Amino acid sequence: MFSIGHSIKARVINSVSFLNPLRNASYLGHLKPNEGAVVSYKRLGRGPASGKGKTSGRGQKGQKARGKVPRWLEGGQTPFYKRFPIIGFKRPHRRVYHEVNLARIQDLWDTGRIPLQAGETLTIKVMRECGLLTGTLKDGVKILANGQESYTVPLSIEASRASEHAISTIEALGHTFTARYFSKLGLQAHIYPELFLLKKGYIPLQARPTHRRDIEYYSNEEKRGYLLKDTSLLLDHLKSEKSSRKTTQRRSALEQQLETASKKKYPNESRVVSLADL
Repeated sequence: MFSIGHSIKARVINSVSFLNPLRNASYLGHLKPNEGAVVSYKRLGRGPASGKGKTSGRGQKGQKARGKVPRWLEGGQTPFYKRFPIIGFKRPHRRVYHEVNLARIQDLWDTGRIPLQAGETLTIKVMRECGLLTGTLKDGVKILANGQESYTVPLSIEASRASEHAISTIEALGHTFTARYFSKLGLQAHIYPELFLLKKGYIPLQARPTHRRDIEYYSNEEKRGYLLKDTSLLLDHLKSEKSSRKTTQRRSALEQQLETASKKKYPNESRVVSLADL
């Protein structure tokens, strides 16, 4: 008896599983999005019978009836960002650098992604080629000391700037760091020299620093400036100009008048001077 019941139950299950695809197929013709998921376009300006005629649902007059109101508009009162004083300033020609940590250099050296041998110099061009520098090219590269505890890369580094701890970490391994100045054009010529050869047929010379701030930085021994290693680049020219320059003292208008004034002296006996004697 129990065996007959099991057989009947199995037949019913098989018939139901056979009918499931047919049931699901019937649903395909009745699919529709959830209520409120799709909103139809509101037809405006189609006469008063449409319910949105004349003013097209904008009401009468006003800023919202004539156009859009910016989200930041505060109704004409002084905006929030103008209610406070301006503190400090930003230099219009400030230089923005890529920040490269020593930990990042160590990671690429351990994975064999830096194509240099021990003792060679890691330049900005090599950094760009191996993936240390990505994204839009900025004004230079600054080396930071994050990861100095485990830094063991046997390479000298040449970049725009570096922190004091980064310089001491590199030199502790017996290698050197050089801070080199690059202008925007010079940095592009340093990283992509083949582009200038194809377009112009030559590679532009590297510009020397012209601003006093840059000259002082790249001639500073503590910053490891490159101008000290080869003084013929700029420092010798500056010294010759200072020696040949004549020192002229600025004189006031009163001193200039005293030089051109008459040096005639009058006796102390009479305090009256005639106009003919002048």
